[in-house]
Amino acid sequence: MKIKLKRRYKLLLIILIGGAITFLINTTSVKSKIDLVSIGDGLSLGMTPYNVAGNSFNDYIKEYLEKKNKLGSFNNEFSESHLRIHELNDYLEDNTLGRFTRLPIKQVLAKADVITIAIGIDELADISLYEEISTKIIEDYLLEMETLLKTIREFYDKEIVIISLYPAYNFERKDAVEINQVLSKIAAEYNAKYLDIIAYSLNESYFLDKTSYYMNYLAHKRIASEIINMLFE
Repeated sequence: MKIKLKRRYKLLLIILIGGAITFLINTTSVKSKIDLVSIGDGLSLGMTPYNVAGNSFNDYIKEYLEKKNKLGSFNNEFSESHLRIHELNDYLEDNTLGRFTRLPIKQVLAKADVITIAIGIDELADISLYEEISTKIIEDYLLEMETLLKTIREFYDKEIVIISLYPAYNFERKDAVEINQVLSKIAAEYNAKYLDIIAYSLNESYFLDKTSYYMNYLAHKRIASEIINMLFE
């Protein structure tokens, strides 16, 4: 009788150990996949002078992860052309639903492993067409960016990459430099990585049309390469 009980206990132990190992393997397999989320304006979408989206740096990161068999999912439904930073913060406050998946933004961010944020180029370029970029406009933008990062960090420990600003229309280089200096400090404060791309704006080969501030696929490939080196290599 005792021998039979011992055999049953051994069998049960083997089953439990086997189940635990299977669970760990499956969990590790799932976690090895990377869920990429893009939030931002036209830059994050790869907008072109022709008012259509091309390949963005996010698309190239996605392709890289797919080739490495590391992509879990990709979500860019909270990237919108001419989206303003206060609108993005409103999305978080209201827990807005995605246009396609109908998932709330907080759920999308909760699932993410990597979040890229590129926002401000459209907003400041648009403003510059009808008024001067004042100190208040700069301060408001930076305050909204800090609010965005603070909100995300209150709930989520994710890998975050912030993309800098660069001159656009009447949004001048000196203003972009001023903002970027503070933006890099905000990124560091909230344990986010920061990529300064202002030097790219000096490279004419990175633009399709001199009348547009949107960068072409060559610039987006370079941005993607920088981020890939930061995070994955």
